[in-house]
Amino acid sequence: MKLSIAQDDGQCVLVAVTGQVTQRELAPLTEPLLELLGPSGYARQVRLDLSDTSFLDSSGVGWLLTCHKRMRQAGGQLTLHSPHPIVANVLRVLKLEKVFTIEPASTGTAPSTGGAL
Repeated sequence: MKLSIAQDDGQCVLVAVTGQVTQRELAPLTEPLLELLGPSGYARQVRLDLSDTSFLDSSGVGWLLTCHKRMRQAGGQLTLHSPHPIVANVLRVLKLEKVFTIEPASTGTAPSTGGAL
């Protein structure tokens, strides 16, 4: 898994996530999103571009849920943008569209708004 800032307008940051988001890529004591965005990262509006994320396992789902919770607590917002079809299927099977705001790849469709965790 590789994270990089694709766009940052000062209020909202688009973070590109490439590769697989699995236990192997997520070290126990690190938080890659916070490392990328800095100490105020959780208080921002963050859109994770998952279009190049080819696989998401249970550890990856746990990481997304943890980021979502921490961002809500800090006053930020996490949005999942353009999930790869395999990742979108995982999110759908786990009914995570009720938790996350998910923006589909096409801009003509309204995003689903997630509830509280």
